[in-house]
Amino acid sequence: MPARVPVVLLSGGLGSGKTTLLNHLLERGVGRIGVVVNDFGDVAVAAFLVQGQVDATATISGGCLCCLSDPSELDDILASLAAPALDLDVIVVEASGLAEPRELARMILSSGVRAIRFGGVVEVLDAAAWAQADPQGPLPVATDHLQVASVLVVNKIDRLEGHPEATRRLDEAIARHAPHTPVVRTTFGRIDPSLLFDAAERETPTGQLSFADLLRETAGEHGDAHGHGHAHGHGHGHDAHHGHAHESCTSVSVDSPLGTSPRQLVDVLENRSPGVYRVKGRTWFDAPGHRVQYVVQAVGGWLAFERRPWPAGTTRGTQIVAVGTDMDDAAVEATLRSCLTDEPVPADHLHAVIRLTR
Repeated sequence: MPARVPVVLLSGGLGSGKTTLLNHLLERGVGRIGVVVNDFGDVAVAAFLVQGQVDATATISGGCLCCLSDPSELDDILASLAAPALDLDVIVVEASGLAEPRELARMILSSGVRAIRFGGVVEVLDAAAWAQADPQGPLPVATDHLQVASVLVVNKIDRLEGHPEATRRLDEAIARHAPHTPVVRTTFGRIDPSLLFDAAERETPTGQLSFADLLRETAGEHGDAHGHGHAHGHGHGHDAHHGHAHESCTSVSVDSPLGTSPRQLVDVLENRSPGVYRVKGRTWFDAPGHRVQYVVQAVGGWLAFERRPWPAGTTRGTQIVAVGTDMDDAAVEATLRSCLTDEPVPADHLHAVIRLTR
């Protein structure tokens, strides 16, 4: 059975930097990315701003995705982009600045397209808007947008320099409305792609220079599109010109032949440690009829298991990876390992997993 393609919703206010973040993901040349661009007007202006190496794209114009009179239009697009022939690693839906992320997330979660799965809501916050906002006025973002986000990207973070009151107000809003949501603070939409999706290993044709490689080579010689002359770091590295690692993320892995306690595993996944954005992997439960492979995917407030047979020649075991920002890696690993067990699982403990299994 092919893996389901994650659908990541990219949300944020007008001018917050959604397209800049998307362009950054494309320019990095990591994985195969499909893009759905939504413009509120009849002309898909944003589609022309998306640069880089797009492996598949679709545009919906004339209204917000969350207001579509026929939601099957989005399903049809997602089904076409998730086709095995395209071999995509992720589908990014860039919503219009007027869209409601909660409604869009509901549409993706309720989609009848079996080849996709929910990949989370990335809410882009415009730090410049916070710097310019009236301290006594309303917040520059709807609190529901903070609450539904799987990860918060505070973009244009440099614009908060010299604005301690605005910084305090932003931090307090996040602490109040999204206390457990991972936060990435960055400029120019730089975010580590591995935080959002996994890129499959593929053979690269010898001697070919991809468009993404060309962009990076050009940026190295002449400076990037913003004229700052820096190269984007990756993984745990940092930008030598800026001296910070806003885009970096870390991962914690657990690999064991043991199975897990379903009740404890679900509890850990539903109450993830601070900074953990997503958890992925597979496990098994020592109970009759449940020693098959359970593939687990968790992101934001969404969690699901999928039953699959163990591939031929595979040794039964548990392999789980947690990905996030500013995690306490040792604590996260200890929490995941606490779910391992060599004890038979009581039948009534399986209910927690069965209700989440697709």
